[in-house]
Amino acid sequence: MKNNNPETRLKDLELEMNAELEGSIKREMLFRQAIENSLPSGIAVIDETGKQVYVNQSFCKMFGWEKDELLDKHPPYKYWPKDNLEPIMEALQKTLNNEATKEGFDLEFCHKNGDLIHVNVVVSPFMQENDKPHFLANVIDISGRKKDEEELKRSQLLLMSSIESQKDTIIFSLDLNYHYLYFNKAHADAMKFAYNSDVKTGESFLDCVTKDADRKSLKENIDRSLRGESISIIQLFGKNNIDYYEVFFNPIVDEKNGIIGCASLAKNISERKQAEKTVRDSETKFKEIINQIYDGIIVFDEQEKIVIWNNGAEQISELNAEDTLNKSIVDIQYQLLPPVIRDKAAIEKAITGFVTQQTPDRFNQIIDSEIITSKSKNLRNIQSIVFPISLEGYHLFCTVIRDSTEIKRYEKELLRISAEKDKFYSTIAQYLYNPFNVFQSYTKLMVEELDSLSIKEIQRMVVEMSKSATNLYSLLDNMLQWTKMNQGKIAFSPQILNFNNTCHDAISILKPIADSKNITINFLSPQDISVFADIYMLKTIIRNLVTNAIKFTGTDGHIDISAVKTPSDVTISVRDNGTGITSDYIAKLFDLSHINTAMGEAEEKGTTLGLFLCKEFVEKSGGKIWAESVKGKGCEFKFTLPVFSEK
Repeated sequence: MKNNNPETRLKDLELEMNAELEGSIKREMLFRQAIENSLPSGIAVIDETGKQVYVNQSFCKMFGWEKDELLDKHPPYKYWPKDNLEPIMEALQKTLNNEATKEGFDLEFCHKNGDLIHVNVVVSPFMQENDKPHFLANVIDISGRKKDEEELKRSQLLLMSSIESQKDTIIFSLDLNYHYLYFNKAHADAMKFAYNSDVKTGESFLDCVTKDADRKSLKENIDRSLRGESISIIQLFGKNNIDYYEVFFNPIVDEKNGIIGCASLAKNISERKQAEKTVRDSETKFKEIINQIYDGIIVFDEQEKIVIWNNGAEQISELNAEDTLNKSIVDIQYQLLPPVIRDKAAIEKAITGFVTQQTPDRFNQIIDSEIITSKSKNLRNIQSIVFPISLEGYHLFCTVIRDSTEIKRYEKELLRISAEKDKFYSTIAQYLYNPFNVFQSYTKLMVEELDSLSIKEIQRMVVEMSKSATNLYSLLDNMLQWTKMNQGKIAFSPQILNFNNTCHDAISILKPIADSKNITINFLSPQDISVFADIYMLKTIIRNLVTNAIKFTGTDGHIDISAVKTPSDVTISVRDNGTGITSDYIAKLFDLSHINTAMGEAEEKGTTLGLFLCKEFVEKSGGKIWAESVKGKGCEFKFTLPVFSEK
């Protein structure tokens, strides 16, 4: 049988509301605690003085320190290496000055056991109570940056919130004239606290409410109750001391169902209001922290509906949060996949495996995939990881995604460069084989049959060995210089140089070779032309180009060296009247993936490695190099060098 006792009904209502509120708060606490226990990103917060006021469990685990060893400490912190404080202090100063960059700081921290840990620290300022600035640091271990799993796991986050609530229950009843019929001690204490009134049975309740606005509001609701309505309101009580109350008004009826008064139950919900404000503030800060994370954070529930879509996800996908929240994760994923691989059935199967946890092996696994951005329609490589967040009675599923487009591009470029270098060294090895083979064959022949060889035969072998030695020396020298250049072991010290003087000095050692073929070298540039270049590199460029011209110029030929000055640079030319080269061959002269070889007019062997070296040195000097030729009419190599200027 239903109990019509007002006080019993009110007490039942109170118990129901208490249970509902406690359940809501418990779920909220479990939600935040579950996130903290599930995400491994290191989070630390400092105030404007540099004092460390918060670290999460992942932060402590990352560096091996307990929270009580880190909190309320000022720099230098325990996890700072003592012998490398300068970059960390500089980063801290920039943080306190609000000068931290979006990319954060790459630093070295120290584990409690002494091991150094490379970290990336992304700092986000936010305001705490009383408008005091605080700084949140998202700390990610990047020691294993080449391992995608370690990189991606640096993208996890945490926020912890604690809400406590204690409630007082107030009960009182009034007659038709607003006089007290009954009140409990909680009501008497509340009236004393709010209005400094000592209430008594038979006294007018309205006379005890000394604040006009409260009196007017209460009277209106009591009158409604006396007319037979049941009412529930949130009321702010007090004049000097302010409290929030949730107040229920119900009519009191006699055995003839006539209204004889009003019964009221009020609960002091000031702490609950403060807790709600704390929750709202916590949610605001929680969302702000998530939105500060550079990686995409996407959370969906067991109904496959998206509940969190942070700024990082917006940046990567170009989909705004309002276009994704409460939408199906299957539909959004289908929308982002490239058309050629869209398979809704496969997506639904994968998501179902997650939400039903039938595929637990797929949790915390790095997945490489591609997406098409919503607006620009750009193809992007992403890496994603999914992990469950266990709550009481249900689960959420968090996906962390990272744009790996640039990483993939770098990987492809490194593979291409590696393949080119492998081909380069393989080709060089083949070119080295022939000269050494000549030496081995002739030396073996001379050792075994020297007594039977004529002077002319010995002279012929010595000539061939000399040619091989010359080619071998040239090849090894160019290869050594090219290797040093690519390793950064050749210093670059540009200065103002007289071109003619430098050119004469560079090719002086080549005169005997030119004379042996009766080749004339002509200098056609003015005496006063100057260039701004490294003297070693300039001499190497000229020597290689002139050596190349001598090889491919016949007997009694000529080589012209000239320089023409413009306001910005000097164009230098080395021209011969030799055999010339085809346009197809010209296109491959400076391509590292095509090391070419050719036979000179006097059967001198040579490769384009020297031209690669020329290209490296010219570009290092701020110029460019190219070749022009007509088959059978000679070849001309040109390159530019800057003129000196204060700028």
